Order: sequence, then structure tokens, then C-alpha cells
Amino acid sequence: MILAMQTSAWLMALLLLVQAGQAPAVPESVRRAADGITAAQVERDLAFLSSDELRGRATPSPGFDKAADYIITRLKAAGVTPAGDKGTYVQAYEMHEARVDAATATVTINGAALRLDEGFVVRSFSGEPLTGTWPVVYVGHGWVIPDKGIDPYAGMNVRGKVVLTHGPRAMPKDVTIQQFGRVTVGATNVTTEAARRGAVAVVMIPQTSAQPGWWQQMQGQNLVRRELHPSVPSAYAAAQVTSALLSRAATDGLMQGERYTAAEIVARGDSQEYPASFALSKSITFSIPSTKVVHRPYNVVATIEGSDPALRNEHITVMAHLDGAVGTRSVDGDDIYNSADDNASGSAGMLSIVEQMMKTTRPKRSMLFIWDSGEEVGLWGTRHFVANPPVPLSSVVAHINIDMIGATRAPGTADEQSPDVPGPNEVYLIGPGVLSDRANALIERVNRSYLNMTLNRADDRWDSEFFYPRTDAGPFLERGILTIGWNTGLHRRYHQPSDEAKYLDPKKIEAVSRTVFATLWMLADDPERPRIEKPIPISVPRHR
Repeated sequence: MILAMQTSAWLMALLLLVQAGQAPAVPESVRRAADGITAAQVERDLAFLSSDELRGRATPSPGFDKAADYIITRLKAAGVTPAGDKGTYVQAYEMHEARVDAATATVTINGAALRLDEGFVVRSFSGEPLTGTWPVVYVGHGWVIPDKGIDPYAGMNVRGKVVLTHGPRAMPKDVTIQQFGRVTVGATNVTTEAARRGAVAVVMIPQTSAQPGWWQQMQGQNLVRRELHPSVPSAYAAAQVTSALLSRAATDGLMQGERYTAAEIVARGDSQEYPASFALSKSITFSIPSTKVVHRPYNVVATIEGSDPALRNEHITVMAHLDGAVGTRSVDGDDIYNSADDNASGSAGMLSIVEQMMKTTRPKRSMLFIWDSGEEVGLWGTRHFVANPPVPLSSVVAHINIDMIGATRAPGTADEQSPDVPGPNEVYLIGPGVLSDRANALIERVNRSYLNMTLNRADDRWDSEFFYPRTDAGPFLERGILTIGWNTGLHRRYHQPSDEAKYLDPKKIEAVSRTVFATLWMLADDPERPRIEKPIPISVPRHR
């Protein structure tokens, strides 16, 4: 009997321990605040942010300004502390819009002035006028791959000269280069390498393998450069050097009297049997004038201070880009790119997260909320933020990105047949599995104890472009900050006028926003500092 009682007591103690281990990870007061995020509210916010009136919220535009005013009015009403410039919610930056003067732009070879779109087309534009005469150095395919001993610039000085290469898709022979969007792992392309080595411009020799109509397709392209100023290094920074692709007739003139004729050099390029690098005997004269307009876009930035006297000096940043990808082409009679899912959905969700965060106990760490601009055209707002943060960047322990959270593959919905859209209670989670076991475990524990969404890890791997670089979190990851992303995948309306609120699911936005809320609060309250615990993948370049 005594033994039975002792056994019973031991089992009860064990049961209590098990129950304690299964206790909800999220405090009840935090759960109540998270539950205050409702589909009805996010639906109202989504409807305004993606309305025809705002016309997609391009950066910069009156529509973006109206969206920002809408966010700021709500932040003020909720009593959220501004974290922008001079005590405001606005963090402004400069964007320079430069345009090539197409009517007067010329490249002169052998005394013959070649007009734009007749003798050459622009492949990249540095944003600055290009006027002068410079010697020319041929460098074959132009790629540098140190691990394979490939460096066509070796022994050649290209500083203050024009680099001549094959293009625009010439590659080293029998070499595979891993590419993730604009990122080339362990390799540098010709325009990046030419700029790094101080070349003034790049000129490309056309390939005979080009598709019919290739010249007409390239005419009038790349004549406008819109870039953050000063530029901040990132995978999506604009080109730093002007490059031009010559016509076949212009190539004949350039190679006349040189070591190889135009036919010979083109054939060597087509077969990937590139000649050794050499200096040409002639120079090229550029006259590419341009005009410039300075714009002042901005992010909306707010903060909620943490409760711990020491840990409040650490920060978690949370970001949803407020701008949309606004195109110029009408589709089925619709020319308004409402950008509802991308990213009015994330912007609306984050607004509810902030409002509800003001209604619960403060976590130990502080939180910075950023509705950034220029995401769709070069991550301008994010890059400016990491270069000019309102708090020391070293104090940012983790970054949460909310981008496109309104789609579902539920039966009867617009995306029922979209293979890349998750199910009704499913969301893509990207980053923690690659970067941090501790953060990953915390997210799993919070999720299981709260809404228990299915966390789809299809892109939570180092070789996914949605891990890097196709993410607004990229500039944070490039600077060694733990990044955690939430989205509901790509659908056929992506970057189309049909990206409208009526096709989205407010209940999905509600569920994802609640889950992010709980995760954010728990990360901010964790006694141990969140951090990257694993090696940062080789696909991610490091910048300061």
C-alpha cells in the first residue's frame, strides 16, 4: 500500500513535470493581445492601402504619401513612439533619378559617331554623364573566379580605360557559376569587376547566338537609373559603371586593324575559346550626357521601448515594405497595379501588430517597426536604414520581415490551384532553420502553443532565392543580423494589375499576423540574446 502510494505520488509528480513542459509558451496576456488582431480590421486597412486611389503606392508618389499618412495617423492614435528624423515618424533619404539624353548620346569609333540604338544600346547606366576618350582593353568573358584561377584581368591595367568583353551573356567555358538572382557565388561579373578595378566603361561584343529581333528588343532600355544616394552596398544596388553593347557593324569598325578581326573575335567568343587579354591600338570616345532629378522618399519608423533596464538597449526590427511594384502596361484594360498582397497585406498586418503590442505587457527588448519604401526598385529604404539606423546596428539582435501574407490555397479561393501558395492554415517561414537552432526552436514552441499553423520550410534553406537575395531582409543578413521571414508564396497575380484585395483572405492575414505577434513578443522577451548560430551561407556577401 505504501509502495503504491509512493508510486502514485511519483507518477503525479512526473505528470506535473510533463504538463509544465507542455505549458503554453505565450503568456495569457500576450495571447489576448494577439487575439485582438482581427480579420475585420486588417481587411479594412488592406482595402484602403490597396485602393485604386493610391494606385499601388510607388516610390515616390502621392499614393505612397497617402498610405504613409494613414499609417502615421494610426501610430499617433496608439501612442507609439516615433523613431524617424527629428522626432517624427519619417526617415527620409535621397534618391537620384538620372536619364540618358537619348537624342544626343553617341559612341565614336574610328572617327565614326554611332548613335544610340543604331550603333550601340545601353546595358547598364552609372547615373553619371560619360564624356571623354579612353583606351580599350579586351578581357574575354570578363568574369573573375578566384577559386578556379580565372582572372582575365591579370597583368592588365584597366583603371581609367574601357573594358571590352563579349556579351551580354558570355561565360567561361566548362564552368558552372551558382547564381541566386543577382548574386554569383564565388564569382564576379564583368560590370562589377570593371567598376571595382576603376574602369570608366564596359563595351560588349555581340554574340551570333542572339535570338532574332534581339537588337530591337534592347533599344531604348536601361536609359534611366534610379538609385539611393549615396549608394549602400547590397545585392540589389544599381550598377556602378555604364556598359554598352555594340552593333555588329560597330564591332567591325572597332576591330579593324587590331590583333583579331571582328569575325574572328566574335567566333572565338561564340565557341568560348577566348583569346588572351590584350590592349587595343585605338581608343573609344563616349558622349553620353544625362540629366538628374533628386527625390526625397522615406520610410515610416516607430519604436516600442522594452521593459528591462539593460535589455531595452537591444532591438528587434520588424519590416513590411509599404510600396508596390507599379508597372506601365495595361492588362485586360486594367492599368492600376494595386499591389494588395505585395505588400499592402504585410503593411496592414504589421499595423495591427503594433497597435496590439501597445495593449499588452512590454517584453524585455525594444522593437523597431519599419514600413520601408523603394523595396520593389532596389531596396532603397532598407539599405538606407541599415546604413543610417536610429539605433546602433550592433544593437539589432534579429530582424522579422513580413511580405505577402494574404494568399491561401483553400478550396473555392482564387489561389486554389496555385502550387506555390500554402494551404488555409499554412505559411512559409524562411531563415531560422538556416541560421539559428535556438530561434528556430522558440518559433516552433510558440507556434505549437498558440495557433499551430503549418510552418512550410520549402524556402528555409540556404540555396533558395527567397532566403537570399529575393527578400527585403537581405541588407540585414548581409550585415550579420538574424533574419526571419513570413510569406504566403507567389501567385499568378504577382506584380500584375490583378493583385487586388478581393482575391486575398483576411483570415490568413489575421492568422499570420497573430503568429508573428506572439513570436516577436517571445523573441523580445527571451533572456538569451537571439543571434545567428550557424555559418552564414556562401550565397550571402558580407557588407558593413
